[in-house]
Amino acid sequence: MILVGDIGGTNTSIAAMEEREDRFVLQARERFQTASITGIQEALSCFGDRHPDLLRAARLCCLSGAGPVRDGICHMTNVHFSIDRSEVEEHLGIPVFMINDFSAICYALPLLDTHPQIDTTVFAHPDGSTPAPRGSVRAVVGAGTGLGTGYLIEDNGHFVAHPSEGGHADFASRDPETDEFSRFLRRLYPLQPGAEQYVSGQGIANLFAFYSATDRLERDETVSGILSLPPTQRPGAVAAAASTHPGCARIMKHFVRLYAQYAATTALFLLPFAGLYLAGGIAAKNERWFTDDHRFMQAFESNYNERITPLLRETPVVLIKDYEVSLYGAAHAAVSLAR
Repeated sequence: MILVGDIGGTNTSIAAMEEREDRFVLQARERFQTASITGIQEALSCFGDRHPDLLRAARLCCLSGAGPVRDGICHMTNVHFSIDRSEVEEHLGIPVFMINDFSAICYALPLLDTHPQIDTTVFAHPDGSTPAPRGSVRAVVGAGTGLGTGYLIEDNGHFVAHPSEGGHADFASRDPETDEFSRFLRRLYPLQPGAEQYVSGQGIANLFAFYSATDRLERDETVSGILSLPPTQRPGAVAAAASTHPGCARIMKHFVRLYAQYAATTALFLLPFAGLYLAGGIAAKNERWFTDDHRFMQAFESNYNERITPLLRETPVVLIKDYEVSLYGAAHAAVSLAR
């Protein structure tokens, strides 16, 4: 029995996973709003109160957090607390591993073929092709509350996941409208804002603010209602309204192009011919905005150098739609790291 946790900017999940031969079976899961808990020990204690037998049966624990991990401490990027592996180990009395949240997703990638309950969609390239995976490198990019990136390298059946803070790297604009959006963002930050301010829930909120401030949105009832919401609630409201509101639809289309640009940049750095995977809640909840008219893949393949485009065309792109993928990945990480 393995105790696993996924601590994100919005939600925290604690679960018990049982290892059965080459599979992991979810036994129980509890979800909390991250902002409502004082720290990871509170979430673990609540899980233990509800599932005492599973907690007692646990022999390993792996926690994944949305932030860089150094010396066993996860410094959460968009959360009010940090997670100290040694403190959790003392609290639980079992070995504990602390990894980045996208390292957990990376560790889940080898499980996708053997765990059909982890739902995925393979994106077709604009020419209709779906390249077969090859090579040893896989990469993950995921927009949610923030923007995460990671990659996995396979060596003779052994897997090593590597975290990244690429979501905070610089982001270049490709078209006049995004040039103007970049100038709008630069007025809000002392330095050039990173990719996360373009490609994440924060990015959707920033696009909405930009469209509103530059009269790209008619101030109708829908727009006024979204403006009345706290910024953290605006991304979901924009996405929900996009199916019927032309202005919100433009924002979602613009966002998808920015997402594809960041994904393509990641692909060119790592050449993940074994697969580039999209994770995070935004793509999973808004799949049609990515797939309609090959919107995401058209932008993904766009490059100024025609000799580079074939590399992007050879990259398999897969959408991970299961929110629990990090929990399976954390279980796989616990077993791999313990060995």
